[in-house]
Amino acid sequence: MKKDLLNTSKNFLSKLFLHRSKKAYNSLEELPIAKWWAICDGEFTKLIIDGSFTQLELYNIYIKLLQDYYDSFGTTEQHAKFVNARYEYAIRLAEYIQTQDGTSKMFLLMAKEDLKEATPTKSNDKDISLMELIVNLEKSLGFPLDKNTLSTYKFYSYLKNNG
Repeated sequence: MKKDLLNTSKNFLSKLFLHRSKKAYNSLEELPIAKWWAICDGEFTKLIIDGSFTQLELYNIYIKLLQDYYDSFGTTEQHAKFVNARYEYAIRLAEYIQTQDGTSKMFLLMAKEDLKEATPTKSNDKDISLMELIVNLEKSLGFPLDKNTLSTYKFYSYLKNNG
């Protein structure tokens, strides 16, 4: 009887700890394009498939995915400068939160100013929504695309070859 109770307890605890595992999107091949666009707008929680992550963990996953994007599709110098400024700001913020000292605060304020300067401004005539791009691709490809299931990699591959 005690042995059965012990086995039941072990099974319950192992299921409990297995449930607490965490998983996030780690490749452009599996990440839906709709989530990628939200992530690029700062919604890093869209990276989470299961479990919980710190903002710094999510930001590091984002940086890895962004590097994969650059390696596969390239980027502009302005965008690279913006991404680097965002990364530097996130690192400085994490350091300041941890240390709460004057030097860290000074570096944080400097990184914030660099980020402001590097942040692109929106111009209404040049912005295009994800749905507009999908509609244009659908016309070009001749078949429908679902933004919630289409991988980021496939989307940009289609765009590169048909855009």
